[in-house]
Amino acid sequence: MKISFSPQLMEESVFRHLNHLERSGYRSEYDEYHSLADPIYELPEDDREIAFEKVNKIFFVERLKLGDHVLRALEACGLIPKRKRARRRIETAPSLLEAKTKIEDDTAQESLEESSEENSESESPASESSESPSSEASPATPEEKSSVVPSDYNPTEDSASQAPVEVDEDDIAYDLARDFEERIKEVVVKRAINKVDEGSNVLNRISGRPIIELRVLASRFSNPEDVKDLGAFLIQEFMHAKDMVDPEFDYEDAFIPGNPSIKNLITARFRLLWNMYVDSRLERMGVISTMPKEARFREFDNFYRKVPDKQRRGIFEGVWRTEVFTHEELLSMATDLETLMTKYIDDVEFTEEERDYIHLQGAPCPLCKFPTYNWVDDPESICDEMVLEAIQIDFPDWENRDGACDRCIEVYELRAGVG
Repeated sequence: MKISFSPQLMEESVFRHLNHLERSGYRSEYDEYHSLADPIYELPEDDREIAFEKVNKIFFVERLKLGDHVLRALEACGLIPKRKRARRRIETAPSLLEAKTKIEDDTAQESLEESSEENSESESPASESSESPSSEASPATPEEKSSVVPSDYNPTEDSASQAPVEVDEDDIAYDLARDFEERIKEVVVKRAINKVDEGSNVLNRISGRPIIELRVLASRFSNPEDVKDLGAFLIQEFMHAKDMVDPEFDYEDAFIPGNPSIKNLITARFRLLWNMYVDSRLERMGVISTMPKEARFREFDNFYRKVPDKQRRGIFEGVWRTEVFTHEELLSMATDLETLMTKYIDDVEFTEEERDYIHLQGAPCPLCKFPTYNWVDDPESICDEMVLEAIQIDFPDWENRDGACDRCIEVYELRAGVG
């Protein structure tokens, strides 16, 4: 599997990260970057873009090791095997000075390519130790990872020599990760324009070897103190991508019937249920997710608050404890409340009549037929009798327990002259 980063992401991430370090009083990397980048302005204009890309790549991948966040997330969610590495050696990158000399003496593209190769060679002992079958290094923690991760890194080349000797749970996890790694052609990490643009997608899922495309804000890489949040976000997105390429999950681009409002509601519910499925698996793996269980329940509670409290908590716990879902099961539960309740609620505790009169957020109002998030569950308790009569003139089959949206109640209050 190839792992690559877009030039735009590397450029902005490096710029933000170095500025943060400089403001915090750590100027060494900041000064080294400008010692390489500033002379580029003296080059011909056509050569500058390539030269800046090379410098940004050196700092993003090798000097600041920002690409390691992505690699650790891929390992944590099982898209690539966890590799053995040597402990991190505290060292400078002498080839940066050599790169500066070469930039002054030769063209930007040639000098920076040589700089990148020399920099990789200067740190090769760490990667060589991971490739040796006789290496005594134990699997590294996130704080111990040190090997250089080039933007076109291909872990398949050296992972075979690192397979555990003993057959145990780690061996099974390793084999599963290798299976996903060999199935995926490439992981491309790009810069997101805004939070709405962030997320993951899988390209060529059906026609060929899939490509995972992840969009992330460059600002997430800017503060070393926020690495936990960045790691949780990357793992969350890669877990979704992993499901999309997992034959057992059987993801497909399903058609959602209904008007745009209904489609948006079903999509939101599906996203919530899928996030719950991801979060619960991460919890069992001991990995921090973007949202803890109780926070996720509050989100679930907001979507299904019209379900009685006891049953609502029971549904949530049932979904959370389920170890395996398929795409079809999640979509079915998001589309039809009956499917969700039948799976997780005992009929003895929750009668059919009670089910029929649950007013869910986003469900259509029986009067105007538009999805509503503001229900009047018991109009009879707050409305004048003339209002109820006006409603029943237009809707003879309507009953008080059917409820209505607050807008419709206001309209009929005005009609009845009591608003």
